[in-house]
Amino acid sequence: MMRFAFQLILLLLPALLLRGQDARLPYGVKRLPDGNLELNGAIVRTAARELALPCRFVLKEGALEVILGKPDGRMHEALLCTEIAAVQVQTMLYLLGAENGFRLPGEKGRQGDLIDLFIEWKDAQGKLVREPVENWIVDTRTGKNLEPHGWVFVGSSVKNGAFQADAEGNVVINYSVGSTVLDSPDPGSDDDTIHIVDSSKAQPPPEAAIFLVMKPRSKAKKGQR
Repeated sequence: MMRFAFQLILLLLPALLLRGQDARLPYGVKRLPDGNLELNGAIVRTAARELALPCRFVLKEGALEVILGKPDGRMHEALLCTEIAAVQVQTMLYLLGAENGFRLPGEKGRQGDLIDLFIEWKDAQGKLVREPVENWIVDTRTGKNLEPHGWVFVGSSVKNGAFQADAEGNVVINYSVGSTVLDSPDPGSDDDTIHIVDSSKAQPPPEAAIFLVMKPRSKAKKGQR
């Protein structure tokens, strides 16, 4: 089943890359009035070059190992939950031009592209609110909110027809153990005690439509650092 889903989404790539309004889109893909593309509730914002995933908050306090997981993942250690498949997230990041690689620089090859993560919702007055996901994460080594260093696009593999990040229920992890799409760039993230939920930070109201926005960082031009 997962093999079929993976192949199906890969088939979407050529059509999704055709951004003209007259492009014929595969079954299930919708072109929204603003020109963005929507599939299973996930939205590719073509002009902004970012991906918005519907999600909900899970933990209000406690140890944190997963930033974004699926319902069948480690919900007892997760900040956010989404119904969007990890294989779809990975494919849509490719669509935005992001390249996956190793978690840390110098690990046998290039580091994966860095992706910034934002929580987005509308307040009671209908005003759009957008904050870095790090505002809800405390680094126990400093006692302060986690610095926004970005999240590494490591990408997941397929084994015996199963997309491993989906098999484990991970999309974004901060404790660097297991298969995932995005991982922490922190060399110390093999320690499961360094991050906790910021219980003092208010979360969006339960009735709000919440999105986790993934925005690939702009790549430096050749010759620049």
